[in-house]
Amino acid sequence: MKKLLLFLGLCMFSVITTLIYILIWRQCSTKVHIPSQILNIPKTSQLDEELHTLLKLTEWPLPPTRTTLEYSTHPKTSVFFLLYPRSTYIVGEKLEVLIIAKDHKGHAKSYGGDFFHAKLHSPSLKAGVSGSVIDNYNGSYTASFILQWPGETMVSIKLMYSSEAIGILHEKRATRPDKLNFKGFFMKNGTEEVVECNVDLPGEDVCEYYDERYEEKWVCRRPKTLPCDAYRDHSSGEERDVFSKEEHEFFSKAFIDQEILTTVKALHVLPQKDVIKVPQPCTPGLKNPNPSGFYYQDVWNSLVCSNQHFNSSEYMSRCLSEKMVYMFGDSTLRGWFEYLVRVVPTLEQISLHVPLHPGPLLATDAQYDYLVHFRAHQKPLRMERTRVKELHYIASELDGLGARTGLVIVLTCWAHFSTYPLELYIRRLWHIREAVTQLLERNPDAKILIKSANTGYNFAFVNDWLSYQMDTVMRAMFSKLPVTIVDAWQMTSCHHSPKDLHPDWVIIKNEVDLMLSFICSR
Repeated sequence: MKKLLLFLGLCMFSVITTLIYILIWRQCSTKVHIPSQILNIPKTSQLDEELHTLLKLTEWPLPPTRTTLEYSTHPKTSVFFLLYPRSTYIVGEKLEVLIIAKDHKGHAKSYGGDFFHAKLHSPSLKAGVSGSVIDNYNGSYTASFILQWPGETMVSIKLMYSSEAIGILHEKRATRPDKLNFKGFFMKNGTEEVVECNVDLPGEDVCEYYDERYEEKWVCRRPKTLPCDAYRDHSSGEERDVFSKEEHEFFSKAFIDQEILTTVKALHVLPQKDVIKVPQPCTPGLKNPNPSGFYYQDVWNSLVCSNQHFNSSEYMSRCLSEKMVYMFGDSTLRGWFEYLVRVVPTLEQISLHVPLHPGPLLATDAQYDYLVHFRAHQKPLRMERTRVKELHYIASELDGLGARTGLVIVLTCWAHFSTYPLELYIRRLWHIREAVTQLLERNPDAKILIKSANTGYNFAFVNDWLSYQMDTVMRAMFSKLPVTIVDAWQMTSCHHSPKDLHPDWVIIKNEVDLMLSFICSR
């Protein structure tokens, strides 16, 4: 009996010792600064291998040396002209344009790396289609298009960023993730302190919050009086100017997002004869051709599949009947939620008493029996003040969904990652993709749609070139899954409306119509 009591005593001592150790570790863990290179090492060797491949995919030809503004590409001295010009063309034919980049003095450049937007358009027909641009690495570029409609067609080539400006963006993305910061609100016993937060901060006097499952950390300056576990709210912070006076000159409005001058006149395009196309239904996993579609009379005509046009709220509601639509992402996707609530009278938004921008938002249609839900993704997130506990990882949300009938998932994740190295973005997407894969294993009938990045984000520290790099990564990472990529990039880049991160309603309508086409494919 004594031996048994002694044994039980030793077990209790061991348990108590372990509990004390855990409590001490938790209390002290926020006081020890773990170097970033240790915290950010992924646990998975598969991610290591894919990371190398994806970074290779996004390599960009940078200028051989840093140079002054006068030797950078200038939109008013650069030119383009048609290759193999003709008096008339036919719908479906390929059109090629040669772009010659020149510096401020009018001298032809000898290296590539400029970033252009190319499109065909017809203002009178409200028509537009994107083109593709190939860098010849010698100061010239070849833009190619497929003619999509009969009638007048014009060529537009815009210099978005010179190669010299991109060289600066490339460096700042890698070395200055502090271009934007965030506010952390610490509260306890009636006391509130506000400090700077970000994905990383220099120094040891910080509070670190590391998520082992998703291999990410978040760091805040240590409050003067409050403990690290008093972190309650999150919001946007301030911009930090990381560009020198000379670097700022490369981002003058006179040199970015500017039309290249040309003498090319409007083209006369004739209709095709006796061409019968058999459209395929909009089913998951279809690849986007280039171009993926075009506008005609402000209506998007998909070249992926036979997309439908939902011009009545009843038609939209019948499509969504008995569906559960979960949207996870940023404000460019929240616009889809807001559009549905705006145009469908029977879809009523339920107040959850939370800030609008991060959500969560919920709307239900009792008549047609469906719901639409939106939630912003986890930090980094530039939005109004919201509870830290309300911000969830997309992967975590997906892991919580089971084999529900009529399940539709719509994702986007890019706009708030443009100021950080690509490695951070790739890691976030990797875990989202793993969660999508597992969800499809649990529920093969679930429909997964991913809204691509869109154009119109043109500031020095967040812009279309950075978005294009992330969009390239996203498409590659999800290329082997039976998911749908809604090509918002082309749907925003070739429309005639002014470019904006949050596009006009006519664009959002076409994006939502395409989404619904995949949800309700016959």
